[in-house]
Amino acid sequence: MRQLAILADKAIQGLCVIALAVAAAFIGILALIGAADIFGTNLLHRPVPSSVELSEAGLVIIVFMGLAQAQRRRAHITVDILSANFRGWAAKASLGLALISAILFFGLLAWRAYLAAEQSLGIDERSMGEISFEIWPGKILLFAGSTIALLESLRQFVRLCFGDLGAPPDGGGSAEI
Repeated sequence: MRQLAILADKAIQGLCVIALAVAAAFIGILALIGAADIFGTNLLHRPVPSSVELSEAGLVIIVFMGLAQAQRRRAHITVDILSANFRGWAAKASLGLALISAILFFGLLAWRAYLAAEQSLGIDERSMGEISFEIWPGKILLFAGSTIALLESLRQFVRLCFGDLGAPPDGGGSAEI
């Protein structure tokens, strides 16, 4: 059972890294589209067709595929006026409450993203720009990103409740959640 827990722990962390790599690739793609659009508009007087629509779809992918890594690093914005002073069980309870909130939030987000992706795929949703492209792959990646963030939140909650699984993440200390 312990080996299964360690395997799940590493698999979820691997998914976070893969999701971050997808987000990084889309940042590069959007940078190229934006540069081509600026170059085309200012020098050639011909903007890249559907660049705005492509950017909108790409930004959704970047944000939601990056959520899991932000959760993994505990890099979300926090207001810790009180909790910064907590020690012992109070600090653990505060972190547990935050993780339960994250699990609920990402769970609801994943559920709604699944419904949106299913509907988009069912109707073969396409953009309304000059060049029509499929929207449903972006909605599927939105669902994937929110699901990976949910899994990461669950992983952190399990580590908080049951302690170190014997495999420190990224070679770091065993105190890291």
